[in-house]
Amino acid sequence: MTKSQAQQNREIISAYWEALNEADASLVPDIVQHYTHDNIEWHGPEPYNDIKDAGALVDRFWGPFLRSFPDLQRRCDVLLAGRYRDQDWVSATGHFSGLFAEDWNGIAATGEKTLIRFGEVMALDRGKIVKTYFLLDLIDVMQQGGFQLGWAAPAIEGLRPKVRYGSGLLRCEQSAEETRRTLLLVEAMLFGLVRKDQPMELYWHPKMVWNSPSGVGTARSLPEFLERVHTVFLTGLSGTWEGSHNARYAEGRFAVSTGWPSLVAVHDGEFLSIPASGNTLRWRIMDFWERSDDLLITNWVHIDMIAIFKQMGVDVFELYERFRRDGRPQPR
Repeated sequence: MTKSQAQQNREIISAYWEALNEADASLVPDIVQHYTHDNIEWHGPEPYNDIKDAGALVDRFWGPFLRSFPDLQRRCDVLLAGRYRDQDWVSATGHFSGLFAEDWNGIAATGEKTLIRFGEVMALDRGKIVKTYFLLDLIDVMQQGGFQLGWAAPAIEGLRPKVRYGSGLLRCEQSAEETRRTLLLVEAMLFGLVRKDQPMELYWHPKMVWNSPSGVGTARSLPEFLERVHTVFLTGLSGTWEGSHNARYAEGRFAVSTGWPSLVAVHDGEFLSIPASGNTLRWRIMDFWERSDDLLITNWVHIDMIAIFKQMGVDVFELYERFRRDGRPQPR
């Protein structure tokens, strides 16, 4: 039986990541060169932002990353493939783990095992990665070394929920009807959220888990999400919440979207304990969803929180430097 393009692409990415898991740093340039286009467009979080071409990707990201975590391993919770606007995509969420052996992005090495939450969305053309959107929870890495922002997140930080039912690693073809149901539900929820006029109960399971990066945290039920997270966004941010998606698709019971930015809103009220700045915030966001029957039950949300804090006038790297120097959290 002939494999679909989605299945072929999923297998290519799985082979790529397995090669990186098994390789030492000296082999990484060849591995990256083999699986990515020479002129790959790579879009990441602060402090990386945009990287163009495979050589620069190795020099600026993979090289330093693997020097800091020489036994780095990637573990995925969700892996899915599909098409959006005539482009093939493969996406995954999960975490990296490794011994933090050398300082990384100014973050002090702990000499201990560290978990690094990630989301990645890749466009492929003829078997090569041509574009990547990639987010990491760098604040969580800082916090594993003892740093605290100095103010409370609205939800619980540090939780890493797994897929609720079955496996999110989609290794074979999925039902077209299940895929259609998932995408219709996700799109109805997204458009309702932008309008801000739809009851969340239409889309979300009462026992849903909304998992987002440090600085916001994880809500473990719909009431908790509405009380501790959704209200914070509604009172702190105004405007039309416009944005766009560079990718949005489903496969089976799972779906993904990302935009650069996928949300644009005005910071005109207290938000995440930061007084209104009046600035327009441009959100780099990546969402992965799991559907159960006719409701969404798990949402892994990746946000470039360091960039968001920076747009509100708070430099997290500067706060971390003060902590590293003085050994305690510092006020803004």
